[in-house]
Amino acid sequence: MDPVELNRIFQMFDRNGDGTITKKELNDSLQSLGINIESVLGSLGLKQGKTLEDCKRMIMKVDVDGDGMVDFKEFRQMMKGGGFSLT
Repeated sequence: MDPVELNRIFQMFDRNGDGTITKKELNDSLQSLGINIESVLGSLGLKQGKTLEDCKRMIMKVDVDGDGMVDFKEFRQMMKGGGFSLT
C-alpha cells in the first residue's frame, strides 16, 4: 500500500490526531464508516461482546508495545501483514 494512503487511513482512525488509535477512536471510526463490528471480530478470531471491550480486544491483537493503543508503526505492520480485515 502507498505510504501516503496508509497514513491517510491511519489519520481517519486517529480522530484526535495524537498519533495513536484508542479503543474509543476505533469504535467511533468503525461506526461512522458503517462497518459491522461482528464481521471484524470474526476476521480476528474473536467472539462478540460489548462494543468498547470488542475494540479493546481488537487493539490487543496488534498492540506490540502493550500500551493499549495502536500507533502508526503497529498499524503499518498490521496492514502489511494482512492480519486484519475490515470486511
